[in-house]
Amino acid sequence: MDQTNQSAPIFFQFKPNIIKKRGKPVYLIDAIEILCPQHVEEAIKDIVILQAHHNRNHIITAIEVIRLISEKTGVSDIHVIGDGKALIEYKDQRPSNGLVDWLKLTAVALLLMIGSGLAIMYFHADVNMHQVHSNLHYIITGEKSSRPLLISIPYSIGVGIGIAVFFDVFSIGKKRGNPGPLELEIYTYEREIFSYKRDEEEKEED
Repeated sequence: MDQTNQSAPIFFQFKPNIIKKRGKPVYLIDAIEILCPQHVEEAIKDIVILQAHHNRNHIITAIEVIRLISEKTGVSDIHVIGDGKALIEYKDQRPSNGLVDWLKLTAVALLLMIGSGLAIMYFHADVNMHQVHSNLHYIITGEKSSRPLLISIPYSIGVGIGIAVFFDVFSIGKKRGNPGPLELEIYTYEREIFSYKRDEEEKEED
């Protein structure tokens, strides 16, 4: 075997979300992305981190990965890129119930709509938006009105459209260069949840 390949350094990093099904073994290559010579990759592809009977979340560290690779290949020049630990999370595959999912979606949508509607109304009451609309109605039409619907209706529609445009709702699911604010918020939320689970699991193992 070529001595140059044997002494070539190995670089690896943990995958961001390591989610596995219960009842199946977890291999090292399931948890990391690795840059190494071909013969090293072939040697480590059968390394098992967790056996099939393991059924609880597990924290894997860079030290553990380095030890496994070094024992299997004899290579000592191994470097980790990025975070030095990762969470291997087990999730059960539950059958999807369309009716229940639809009811949950409806309940969340109604809750968000009611909450956001109340927040907007409270804000408008604080700044006396009704008086502003009445003044605008008088300026445009020359008539005073206690119910300036000519201004209030377009304004209400514009608020909804403005929020949708700001969060780029109309482009969700479409391919484009940059993510919208809503997608970024979802991405950040998921990363924070995963980091929280990892830290809590690490506390339990300690």
